[in-house]
Amino acid sequence: MLLFALATCIIAVGAHIYYLSTLAATEKYPSDTYLATATNKVALIITAHDDDAIGSAGTIAQLCADGWTIRDRCFFEEAGLYAAKNAAKNPLRKEALRTVAALQGLAGVDPVDFNYRHDSMTEKAYMPMPYEKFAANYDLDSLSGYIASYIEQYKPSVIFTLDEVMGGYGNPDHVVISQLVLKYCLLHRGDPGFPVERIYQPVFPPSLSKNIFKGNPTYAAAMEVYQCEGMPMPDVEVKITAQASLKKKAMMTYTTEQNSIKKIWPYYNRYPAWIYFRIFDRDFFRVINLKK
Repeated sequence: MLLFALATCIIAVGAHIYYLSTLAATEKYPSDTYLATATNKVALIITAHDDDAIGSAGTIAQLCADGWTIRDRCFFEEAGLYAAKNAAKNPLRKEALRTVAALQGLAGVDPVDFNYRHDSMTEKAYMPMPYEKFAANYDLDSLSGYIASYIEQYKPSVIFTLDEVMGGYGNPDHVVISQLVLKYCLLHRGDPGFPVERIYQPVFPPSLSKNIFKGNPTYAAAMEVYQCEGMPMPDVEVKITAQASLKKKAMMTYTTEQNSIKKIWPYYNRYPAWIYFRIFDRDFFRVINLKK
């Protein structure tokens, strides 16, 4: 009976691992070469929320190990419905942000306490919003100032942020920050001494997006609202198997956000990192070359 139970368990686990393998990306992209050859090894992460950079965690950890100096800026709100429902999590999330930074080897984190949304009574703030409503619902000028001063202070060659089309899965906070980062860089890329050469946006290939976001109402609404077929296509991939353990630890650290993380990386918490990230073994990026 014990042998039968053990055999059944092994078969069940094997079948589930096979199922996970059917969710992984099937596309192949060129391996990134720029990050290994850049001379100005300074990068910034600029996102709306503390956990938004988790999709780049393997790459970020590898860069830090390779001698890059990387800092992280994100924003914390305490207004309207957010204050009543979520702001109590902020101390926990800030501590998680610092812990993840230490795990990866970041030079520091610089979160900003700032109520950047005017529509703070929105019940479902994560749902997509038409671009033309951003100006009415966000303090774009102040956000632009925080982004500009950060770039001017640390002079990075690379910025990691989400894509400006649908912000990963559709959250308008993600889109706003990414659009402002891109706008600032495009506006100033011709300035003498402007340091930013590349913007790296973590995205999913079509096969992975389809497998992960199938039936997700926010993602479906985002494609309609933002009039797109999904995230922008990747340009490069980065192998992250060597950073598997660090990536899983970083993901597990955001204890208050596990519901969202597990939707995007299903069952990651149930497997050893060396198994899971041999299946989901690459970070994918759309790369905006500001020197072209």
